[in-house]
Amino acid sequence: MSIRTNMQDLESIASLFEEIKNIAVARLVPEAARVHFRQAEKEALLGVKSLIDAAIVRLEEDDFTKRANESNHLKQIPVED
Repeated sequence: MSIRTNMQDLESIASLFEEIKNIAVARLVPEAARVHFRQAEKEALLGVKSLIDAAIVRLEEDDFTKRANESNHLKQIPVED
C-alpha cells in the first residue's frame, strides 16, 4: 500500500512546521535577540542589493564605453568651404 500526498497536504504540513517554529522561537529566543537577528537579515539583504546595484552600474558603463568606441571608429571627412 502506498501513501499519496497531494499539494494541499504538503502545504498543511509546511504550515504546521512554520507554526511550531514560530512558537519555539517566541519561547526560546529573547525579544532582544530576535530584533538583532532581524536587523542582521536586513543588513545582509541590503548588502546583496548593493552588489546588484554595482553590477548594474558596471553593465551601464560597459554599454556606454562600447557605444563610445563604436562612434570613435567613424571616419571624419574634411569638408572644404
